[in-house]
Amino acid sequence: MNLTVELYSFILILIRVSAMLFTIPIIGARNIPISFKMGLGFFISLILIHVVKIDVSVLSKDLYSLGLAIGGEILIGVTIGLIAKLIFTTVDMAGEIMGFQMGFSIVNVIDPQTSTQVPIIGQFQTILSTLIFLSMNAHHYFLKAIVDSFTLVPPLHLTLSERLLNTIMRLAGDMFVIAIRIGAPVIVALLITNIAMGIISKTIPQMNILVVGFPLTVFGGLIVMSLSLPLFLYLMQKIFEAMNGNIFNVLSLMGR
Repeated sequence: MNLTVELYSFILILIRVSAMLFTIPIIGARNIPISFKMGLGFFISLILIHVVKIDVSVLSKDLYSLGLAIGGEILIGVTIGLIAKLIFTTVDMAGEIMGFQMGFSIVNVIDPQTSTQVPIIGQFQTILSTLIFLSMNAHHYFLKAIVDSFTLVPPLHLTLSERLLNTIMRLAGDMFVIAIRIGAPVIVALLITNIAMGIISKTIPQMNILVVGFPLTVFGGLIVMSLSLPLFLYLMQKIFEAMNGNIFNVLSLMGR
């Protein structure tokens, strides 16, 4: 009987941990081998089986109960990874806005994490935010979250409420606000530059504003972006620190 209980507990832990590992940034990237993710999930689950306590008495022998338990574990793990992934999507969005303002809207590169084309400025900021993420040891938040999740949301105790949906929608909506805050220095500087070039083109019609304006916009945008890197560092540190609280709040709403 104890062996059966341990097996059920290990399977539920493995499913939740694996779902998180396949969705979190960096480790969940497509260029990371699946075998590595599964091996890491197996190793973490072996450790957690001696840390967390799971009441498997609520599980039935029928397939319906086991299916609900597995589906709930997958949803919980994916939710943890999704909250972190929203942050890096926000950075990509901010880079796309800045790149559009600088004239880099047609300059894209392949993102190895998603295998899709992303703006070159967004890729630069994603790499920089990843370094900040690792330097802060923010990836340790995921280990803490997965351990706390078994206390906050035990198996078969998942609740999908309207308040939970509103919280997730609010976090998704904050993406646009944070993206504008990250790109604000470049957006404002280039807006002023474009207004100035518009006035110059009316004052001196002989000047070819397109020839002069494009390199000036690119150069000015890069200069402002370089000068605003300390602000970017400060914002990302605050965002990653808030991520831990956001994960805790969402998990609290998922339990009952």
